[in-house]
Amino acid sequence: MDILLIVLVFLVTAFLVVVIGSVVVARQRQVQDRLTTIQHMTADADPEDVLRLPFLQRVIAPAISGFGHFFGRIAPKEIRSRMDKRIMYAGTPWNLNFYSLLAVQLMVGGGFFIIAIMLLRLLQVGGLQMVGFVTLLTLIGFFIPYAVVSSKADTRQHQIRRSLPDALDLLLVSVEAGLGFDMALKRVAQQMPGPLSEEFRRALDEIRMGSTREMALRGVAYRCGVSELSSFISSVIQSEQLGSDIANTLRVQSEYMRQKRRQLAQEKAMKAPVKLIFPLIFFIFPALFVVIMGPAVIRIFQMFDLMF
Repeated sequence: MDILLIVLVFLVTAFLVVVIGSVVVARQRQVQDRLTTIQHMTADADPEDVLRLPFLQRVIAPAISGFGHFFGRIAPKEIRSRMDKRIMYAGTPWNLNFYSLLAVQLMVGGGFFIIAIMLLRLLQVGGLQMVGFVTLLTLIGFFIPYAVVSSKADTRQHQIRRSLPDALDLLLVSVEAGLGFDMALKRVAQQMPGPLSEEFRRALDEIRMGSTREMALRGVAYRCGVSELSSFISSVIQSEQLGSDIANTLRVQSEYMRQKRRQLAQEKAMKAPVKLIFPLIFFIFPALFVVIMGPAVIRIFQMFDLMF
């Protein structure tokens, strides 16, 4: 009896080991087969398909990326974080990242360095003036790409800040008409083209792919870097967590955004006289003096000629 029990336990154990082993081996074999297939697909890729790509994608883009990675490793973390944020606020133009932007900066700075050397050779300038001029022109060339990206970021943030009150009004009307918040966001994205609608559309895509509404909306606030939009998203998330009426939250936020835009317009109007001082002094007043005093000065000179 004991021998039969031992044999039975041995057979059951062996059966379980074989079954589990076969399952594990089968899964590993499937993964290995897929990896082998992918490797064969990559190895058997038609070289003509690669050659059909533009020269920029085949040669220039990988070279720029490698160049940026080489110098980006020694860049301080704070500078890298700041540049990444500016690129993200600009909407990632031209598929830029920190390394590619750094590579472009180095190349443009090097180009300006060569131009400065050639100009100074033609003008036969040397000494400290040559060093200062070359350094200045190289730094200007180095910072031009970052200035372009930063300008695009400021422009994009300004567009988002201007379109936000109108987007909130349309969102409020849609919610009060009976649409859900996600459908109201979709309607805003369809009716109002611009960077804000693009961000709302991206958030809806993330929600559709399984992300929570809170994470998707916080991603919008993080990518835009606009304080008014961050305040609105925080209010919406808090309203959803507390279970309050989303329409009242949207109404309050809409009124606040309208008031905020009105205050910004009044602030710009108050700054306008100060900004007009320099154009008045250097451009308008000289022209007025020429028109007003010119005939009198000519008459005075004519009188002096008659007297003497």
